[in-house]
Amino acid sequence: MNRRFENIKKSLNAHEIIGLDIPDVNYEKILLEAAGNMSNDYEILYISINKPYELLRSKLEENKININKFQFIDCITRTENAARSTENCNYVSSPKAIDEIQMAVRDILNNREIDLTVIDSPSSLLTYYEHTDVLKFIHLLMTKLVVSGCKGIFPFQSESAGTLRRSIEMFVDEIVQVSDEKSESNTNYGSVNLRYLVENLIMKFRIRYLQLDLKNKSYNIT
Repeated sequence: MNRRFENIKKSLNAHEIIGLDIPDVNYEKILLEAAGNMSNDYEILYISINKPYELLRSKLEENKININKFQFIDCITRTENAARSTENCNYVSSPKAIDEIQMAVRDILNNREIDLTVIDSPSSLLTYYEHTDVLKFIHLLMTKLVVSGCKGIFPFQSESAGTLRRSIEMFVDEIVQVSDEKSESNTNYGSVNLRYLVENLIMKFRIRYLQLDLKNKSYNIT
């Protein structure tokens, strides 16, 4: 395994749900490389909010990654054409079709041997939904993964993720920082920038309220 991603594997060995802190520069490239490296050890469900399956497949194959280690949910292609689902890819009608996404996740986890789910990316959902709705979806997806015995990776951009970053930090077991340099990654949840501490405390109260509110809502991914 590429030494650059060893800390991701170590974190997944110890935890169920992790966040990836990836620099904005080369974010997409780094995330796909990380997923490719993880596919050496895991069968992966890759949820793509705004990148077409064909593009992802092409990039993985260019890097000599076994595409059969992946199952994709493509949320964007059907906004342009009526693509049919294949052995490796389930298409949903739109990133706005959150119920379809939830159903696709449920069906794949129930019917295939999936060890790890990667969502690319939580911040993309903010284009289509309010922050609170994205937070609910992420929380329910994490719950579904844990119940299904499937690990999860929730990545975010280091510089531009904003409040979503802090929300993910509250939900996941650990944050793994993935350097843009080809050097060993620094995995240290305690190293999260101190300027977020006060905001994170506020976010804890907001998330607690959200968890209570979820009991009275109809959002359901089971």
